[in-house]
Amino acid sequence: MFFFMNATIISALLSGNSNRSLSAYPRWALKQNSIKLQVLSLRENKIHTLPAKPGIGQLTHLITLDVSHNHLEQLSEKIGQCQKLCTLSLQHNELRSLPNTIGDLKMLENIGLRYNHLESLPDSLARCTNLLELNIEGNNIWQLPEGLLTHLKKISCVTLSRNYFNVFPSGGPQQFTCIQSLNMEHNQITRIPFGIFSRASNLTKLNLKDNQISAFPPDIKKHLINLKVLILSNNQLKHIPVTIRELQKLQVLDLEENHLESLPPDIGYLGELQRLIVQSNRLISLPREIGRLHNLVYLAVGENDLQTIPNEIGDLHKLETLYLNNNLNLHDLPTELAMCCSLQMMSIENCPLTQIPVEVVTGGPSLVIQYLRLQSSFSHI
Repeated sequence: MFFFMNATIISALLSGNSNRSLSAYPRWALKQNSIKLQVLSLRENKIHTLPAKPGIGQLTHLITLDVSHNHLEQLSEKIGQCQKLCTLSLQHNELRSLPNTIGDLKMLENIGLRYNHLESLPDSLARCTNLLELNIEGNNIWQLPEGLLTHLKKISCVTLSRNYFNVFPSGGPQQFTCIQSLNMEHNQITRIPFGIFSRASNLTKLNLKDNQISAFPPDIKKHLINLKVLILSNNQLKHIPVTIRELQKLQVLDLEENHLESLPPDIGYLGELQRLIVQSNRLISLPREIGRLHNLVYLAVGENDLQTIPNEIGDLHKLETLYLNNNLNLHDLPTELAMCCSLQMMSIENCPLTQIPVEVVTGGPSLVIQYLRLQSSFSHI
C-alpha cells in the first residue's frame, strides 16, 4: 500500500504475506521520488540485508522503519544517517551486533531488538537520550554497556528478560531513577544487591521470575513504596520478610514455585492486593490475616501442603477465583467459604476432603460450594 504527496512517496507498507514475500530490500526505495520517505514497513518478509551503498542512509527523512520478522544478519552503519528516525523495529531477526552509528540517532524513541542473536550492545547507544523503552528480550546478552541506563534519562520501561545476566546492570541505584517497569525474567541472577533500588521510587512493576534468587530485596521497606506488581515466581525464596507490609500499593504478588513454608501475618496489611499467587510452595497453613485482603479477586494456593484453610477466608467478599488443588492433606473446608459471595471458580482437584460427603466432592466445586452454603445456613439456625 502506498500514499503519495506531490508524486513523492512518503509512506510505504510492504509487510509480507503467504503469497509473496520480499527476499531483498526494494531498490525503488532508493530512487529520487522515494528519498523523502517517512514511513517504511518491510516486516514479515525474507530480507537478509539492507544495502549500504546506495542504501538506507539516503532515506534521511525516515521517521519509522520496521524490518522486524525478517532474516537480517547485520545492520548497515549507514543507518546512522537517518537522523530523524524515531522508531526502529528490528525484532525477530538474526542480528549478532549493532553498528556504533546507532548512537547518531538522537531522536530515536523506540528501538525493537528482542529475539535476535545479540551478544552485546554498542556503547554509543547511550547517546540515544530520547529512548523511552529498551527491550532486548531473547538475546545472548550478559551485561549492558557501563552506565547505559543512567544516560538514558527518559527511559521508563526496561526489558532484559531471557538473556544471560547473572548480576544487575552496572550503573548503581541511579540507573533506576526514572524506570517504572523492570523485567529481568528468565536470567541467572542469584541475589538482589542492597541499595540497588534506593532511587527506584518510580518503579511500579518488578519482574524477576525464573532466576535463582534466595532472598527478597533487602531494602524493600524504604524504596519500593510505589510498587504495584511484584513477580518473583520460580526462584529459591524460603521466607517473606515482615517488611512486605510496607508495599501498601501492591496489587499483584506472584511467588509461585519457591520454597516458602509460611506466609507472615503482615501480608494482611496489603490492602490493595488483588492477586496473590503462592502456588507450588511448601505452605502448611495460611495466616488468619489473609481475611483482611478485602480487594483480593484471585488466590492461588494449590500444590502446597495445606492442612487447613482459615475461617477468615470468608471475609474475602470480592474473591472470584480460588485454587486449592493438589493439597494432599486438606481434608476439610470451612463453611465460611460460602460467604465468598463473588466466587465463580474453585479448583479442588486432588484434595482428599474426607470431611465432606464423597457424593458432594465428586459433584465438583460448584456442588461443594452449595453444600458449604447449606451447612453455613444450618449453623445459624
